[in-house]
Parts: sequence; C-alpha cells; structure tokens
Amino acid sequence: MMKKLPYTMAKIFAGFIVSSAPFMPALAEVPNAIAPPSLDYHSDPLSPLAKEEEQPQRGYDFFGETTGPLPFFGEEIRKRGYDLPDPYGIGFNYMNMRQDIKVNSIGFTNLKIPALYPGMEPIPLPSDMFNINVGHTRERSKTENARLDTWLFPFMSVYGIIGHTKGSSVSDVSVCTSGECPGELKNLDFTLKFKGTTYGGGTTIAYGYHNWFGTLDFNYTRTKFDILDGSTSAFTFTPRVGYRFTVPGIEKFSIPVSHASLWVGSMYQDVTQNFNGSLSNLHMPQNLVELVNFVNLDKEGRFRVKQHLKSPWNVLVGGQYELTRNFNVITEVGFEKRNSLMVGGEFRF
Repeated sequence: MMKKLPYTMAKIFAGFIVSSAPFMPALAEVPNAIAPPSLDYHSDPLSPLAKEEEQPQRGYDFFGETTGPLPFFGEEIRKRGYDLPDPYGIGFNYMNMRQDIKVNSIGFTNLKIPALYPGMEPIPLPSDMFNINVGHTRERSKTENARLDTWLFPFMSVYGIIGHTKGSSVSDVSVCTSGECPGELKNLDFTLKFKGTTYGGGTTIAYGYHNWFGTLDFNYTRTKFDILDGSTSAFTFTPRVGYRFTVPGIEKFSIPVSHASLWVGSMYQDVTQNFNGSLSNLHMPQNLVELVNFVNLDKEGRFRVKQHLKSPWNVLVGGQYELTRNFNVITEVGFEKRNSLMVGGEFRF
C-alpha cells in the first residue's frame, strides 16, 4: 500500500489543480451582455436651423410615449431632439465562452495516511510533499442570465442580474517527487465539471451624437460554486463604440420603422485569484473516488489554489436589431485570448 501512495496522491492532486480553472470566466462573462442604448441625437428643434426631417424617427411603441418619472430630466432631453429608450428593461442572455487559465500554485492540508494497525494514529502528509507542474489549462463555460434595468438619467442606467453557469476545464499536469517526474505522472489530462449561481449589479454610462454612441459598463458580481467555500467576486469593465442605423418601414406590409446598431469594444476582467475548499466537494471521476477516500477518511482534506487569467482583455464585436421599440435582439462575439459568443433578447417598457 505504501509503495502505491505517490501514484495515488498524484492523481488526486491533479484533480485539485484543475478544479480552480473554470471559476473566473464563469463570473465575468455573466454581467456584460448589455445592449448599447438607443440614443439618437438631432438638432435642437427650437433652433431656426432645425428641419422637420432631422427629428427622430420613432419605431412602433406598444406603450406610447413615456410619461413616467424616469429617466430624470428625460422630458427636457426629448424636447431638444433626443430619442431615448423606454426606461425599464427585462432581458435574457446566453453566453458560451472559452478561455486559458494560468495556475500559479496548489497547496493541500489535512491529508493523512490511514492507520496501518489498530491503535496507530493516522500519518499526516506534508503539504509540500509533491511538486505539481501545470501546463496548458483550457476552460469552457455556458451561462444563462436574467437582467432587470432602468435608466435613472438619460446618460446612466443601473441594473441587477442573476444567472446560472455550468462548464468544464481540462488541464495538462505533471507530478514530481524529490525532483523527479515519473513517466506515468507526466502530462496527465484531468477534466472537471462545475456549476454555480451568479448575482450582482452594475451601471452603464452612455453618450450619443447624431447616430454615433459610446458606452462604458461597470459591474460587480459574486458567484457561489458547488466546489468552493464561500463566494468568489468579479469586476468587469467594458467600453463600446458604435453606430445606429434607421431601418425604413414597409407600409404595404405594416412593418414599422426600426433601428439596428453595430459596435466594437473590449472587456476587462478582474476576478478573485485565490480559492479554497474541501476535498470532499470536488466532483472526482469515478475511478478516483476510492483513492480520494484513502487519504481523506475524516473528510477534513482541504485545497488552496492561486491562479490568474492569461489575458484579462479581449476584443468584442456586436450588433442589435430592434424588432419594435419594445423588443430587441442582440449578439456579440469576443476573440483574441478569450473566445465568446453571446445572444439574447430584451423587452423594454
């Protein structure tokens, strides 16, 4: 039994390493699926230079002109030629993301070799007994989230989100003891599945000039994963710049005037880098369950991982089409070091 221990522990530790890989991308991508605002600037209608054709062309609105208190100062802004979106929104988005993770270090505590004979105490394993080298780690995640938002001012909206994430990660690991890495412990592939719930909120700052617009989105979220203690946190910042087109209506088919938007941008993620948890909460493959139980009979085994994103920034390209003023669909693609695809819809009233 003692001769098999290094190989046994190596496989267990390989599982620990990969368990941390999926956390960061799962957090960040949930709160950034936000459509640019429908801001359309025109000349001041009170100016003698204003022309009738310069005034905003409004698509069909199920609820008519906005008459509520939000956004604050909205009525004054509309009188000066702006076409503001309806103040309240309910949205749903789906995102598929792939991303590389760099694992810096892994530590373990409270692992023990069971007693070899009656009356003998379990033998604790030193936390530095194994040197774990982590190679390429690739994470995939799928996230669905719902969002509620409102425009407090013509230039600023606030929102809250809640979502669910699931996915998996694959890592290439090698385990070394006494400076040597046995052949059977090199380049081990380990796949780990994970899931969690995300909640949080943020704000979007917007500006429009003629048909051009720019937005700055800030949000903060917390996520509870099934294999971690407590919650992890994430901050994301997403600037976007785009152009809004008017799509003419077709009177013959009762198709109203609408709008479409295209934009480019970038997303930055700053996510919790240190993770702690119980070994018992890791969803190990079936063929490792017996090995894990061997060194964790008392269920007190712990893991600690430090890691970071290989690239906190990526590039975004997206578009939105307004079926009516009350409903729009959106898609956004991310590339460079982080690849993502987001699709969603939003209802405004």
